[in-house]
Amino acid sequence: MNDEAFVRPPRAGSDSLFGQVTHRLAVAIVSGALPAGALVPNEDDLRAEISASRTAYREAIRFLAGKGLIEAKPRSGTRVAPRAAWHLLDPDVLRWSLSSAANEGFIRDLFELRGLVEPGCAKIAALRRTSAHLARIEEALEGMRVSPPYTEEAMRYDLAFHDAIFDAAGNAAIAALKDVVVTTLLWSLRIQTERTLESFSIPLSDHRRLYEAIARQDGDMAEMTSRILVADALRDTLSAFLKSKGVPAPGLGEKPKATELAVK
Repeated sequence: MNDEAFVRPPRAGSDSLFGQVTHRLAVAIVSGALPAGALVPNEDDLRAEISASRTAYREAIRFLAGKGLIEAKPRSGTRVAPRAAWHLLDPDVLRWSLSSAANEGFIRDLFELRGLVEPGCAKIAALRRTSAHLARIEEALEGMRVSPPYTEEAMRYDLAFHDAIFDAAGNAAIAALKDVVVTTLLWSLRIQTERTLESFSIPLSDHRRLYEAIARQDGDMAEMTSRILVADALRDTLSAFLKSKGVPAPGLGEKPKATELAVK
């Protein structure tokens, strides 16, 4: 994965006509503006907002059907598919959902998935990592340390850190979930840009502890530290998300120390 892929995960290009049509329809679907069972607007309907050509429209329909968002049935037309049919963990669908229809429940669901996947991945990575893997993790950690907090540069190194751990685990099935983590993590980091240098020091120190556990090949400590990282990331993400909505963050309270989380 190259640097650009860390900053901008794979997506349907929004600059092309196909991308504009795809984005317009996808956002309408995931936001609920087009509910399940609703007829999908045709190219003539869309022309009031964008210049939707027939070719771009057909490509967009095929693309969204491939992601489970729409379905075409004989004598019924092209309609919005029920949410249960969506490929929710597809990076594009996930990105559309986070940008257009994020809510506290969905955020918790995604971090619950991270909590199931990443700690186990970190444990395996600690046991299987090579010196080359460790060098990549260390390089990403150093990049996080020297980059201005919550900038695109710092985010790129943060994503590189997690990417290297997934690779170090050497498990193709676990690696298939990497894009879910990358997309969720990038969205999470981008809504925390108002945080301070002091607040950045806490996740940075947790990343360092995770690196050190992997360096020692201490699988249990790597697993526990990763679990703490995910728990703290959920707390920080919900706080930033609710603040952006002008809503207090009930139940979040003061962030517990790593040692307090470790004994739970």
